[in-house]
Amino acid sequence: MRISPSLIFVILPLCSVAQDVPIESTYNEGIVWESVFTDGPEGKVNRGLVDSEGHAVCVSMPENQARVHKIDGSDGALIWSVAFTNRVGFGICEIQGNDGQLDYIVTGGAGETQECWLARIEGSDGGLMWESIIDNAGQNWQFDGIRTAMIGDDGYIYGSGFTGGDEPNTIFVVFAGQELVLKADPANGEIAWTSAIDASEYGLATVQDSSGDLYTGGVMYDEGWCITKRNMNGEVIWTAFIDGTTEIYPYDMAIGSDDRLYYGGHRGREGAGEPFDYSCASITTTGETEWLKHYANPRGYSLEHIRNELYGIEVGTDGIYMFGGSGDESNYSEVNAPFPASDVWIGWVLGVDMNGEISSSDVFCHDGVNSATEYGALRDGGYFIFNDTDAGGDTELGVMKIMNGSNPPIPSEVTELLTQSVKLFPNPSLGHINITGLLSDEASTVDVFNAVGQLIFEETYSSSSVQLDLSEEKSGAYWIRVCSKSHGTMTRGVLLIDN
Repeated sequence: MRISPSLIFVILPLCSVAQDVPIESTYNEGIVWESVFTDGPEGKVNRGLVDSEGHAVCVSMPENQARVHKIDGSDGALIWSVAFTNRVGFGICEIQGNDGQLDYIVTGGAGETQECWLARIEGSDGGLMWESIIDNAGQNWQFDGIRTAMIGDDGYIYGSGFTGGDEPNTIFVVFAGQELVLKADPANGEIAWTSAIDASEYGLATVQDSSGDLYTGGVMYDEGWCITKRNMNGEVIWTAFIDGTTEIYPYDMAIGSDDRLYYGGHRGREGAGEPFDYSCASITTTGETEWLKHYANPRGYSLEHIRNELYGIEVGTDGIYMFGGSGDESNYSEVNAPFPASDVWIGWVLGVDMNGEISSSDVFCHDGVNSATEYGALRDGGYFIFNDTDAGGDTELGVMKIMNGSNPPIPSEVTELLTQSVKLFPNPSLGHINITGLLSDEASTVDVFNAVGQLIFEETYSSSSVQLDLSEEKSGAYWIRVCSKSHGTMTRGVLLIDN
């Protein structure tokens, strides 16, 4: 069921400088569709993507299974679902076949002792093409796994994970082992090389910079987060640790077009409800930390109780997006309408600019019940989120397609206007929107897109102010951009029409 969008402004008191708190959050805004899948055993979703055809694909881990769902990006209908028994499913990525068809690489663990596992499956039906199991020597209480995979510039698979960990069947970081990175042939899964190091106990994700070098986000229990640089032959160049991260659970890493690394997780801190904050660090490819920031509390509840747990991070055209859940596990329970109660977990998508300053805060929930977001994937004009929801039963898979103007399909590195200040008002409106601050000596183009990213209005003006008439459009969220030839994009944002 689609929930009508509403923009909620949450005014918060001054709080600890230890974390940034958004001053406003939206609630269920820009939902194109939402689907909940209840067939089969319950299982936590671990990772998802939007493939190059616009479909959502995700991997979850019911007991003793790695399960993959492929969902139609246009309407949320299930295309297919497959499960692999005696496996655990951690990660998934897309790979292009020689025939031009899409396939997927699934990663995780295999067998009672959980050995490293990766498999290639058909994009058309999820059929198994090949699988590789890397059996590392060890005791029966030591466990291995491949958490994530990516496709390198050379077309090969690069997987990240661990060997000799102290706990099986969990996507959360385990310790007492070694970070493992491997390279595999996409044609048959043959392992080209493996690289295990003692300087890190777990490899969460590997990314590749514009020169071809590899960077893996890792962690040591006593020393905190680290980054390890390798070349494409698997040779370790250096490992650098990030100060101030010993109390932060690492979870995901991404790289921007400028070769900046963004490492994310969630930090525990003192409080009656054992609260957590989102945490994100910006790191250069020389291993220098540019900033480390923490974020909390999108719904205005007590900082002493709310847990904000970051599980995914992606870099968009206009900043960094963090995906996770926010909720309360203590005896604290408050209601700040129209948000669900504090002890109902919600999905929280936080956007920040390249300096870590908050730019957007969006909250989502299925049917007012627990719906923590476990991962998110950007697309032009928005994103998909993959939720662990109780809608339809415990620990079911919930997926939402959101089109709210996030991650616009235009460059964000544009010239800022020093003398012009473009304003849009009123917002929300009945469809009549004023735009002021345009250029009077150069044409400005105004584009408006609907919730599914379709262009519904485009006009070019040569005056300093105009009025748009969108009164015939349906109520809902739209996004707008205003640009000119000389200055590029002058403004963009979300319009709310309430007819």
